[in-house]
Amino acid sequence: MTDIDPDGWDGSVDQDDEPAASVVRPYTLTAGRTASAVDVPMEASVELTQAGHDRRWQPHDPSSRIANLCAAERLSVAEIASRAGLAIGVARVLVGDLVTHGYVQLQNTLTDSTSSAERINLIERTLRGLRDL
Repeated sequence: MTDIDPDGWDGSVDQDDEPAASVVRPYTLTAGRTASAVDVPMEASVELTQAGHDRRWQPHDPSSRIANLCAAERLSVAEIASRAGLAIGVARVLVGDLVTHGYVQLQNTLTDSTSSAERINLIERTLRGLRDL
């Protein structure tokens, strides 16, 4: 009788292969948390604060990827998730952590004075970010 791996992986690793991003389970990036202490809508625009610019970010850390993306341009949480290769729930928790620590700030996306064109633009950007996930 032989042991069969249900995933089809035999345990061998080719030395030339780089580890896939999907090897790390999403809940490990958030320490098992599925919600943030801060309300983080997926359409919210995220901007790096001065404290975020001044911080020395660790390489290969998901929070540093988010900070680097936000340093280049203001993005929605959905766009951040897409560009960082993160699940939207993970991105929301990590962005919430960054808000709590003062490294990023969320911009209100919709107000009572938001025009129809601005609402449509926001919906299109959010959908584009979600399609790229």
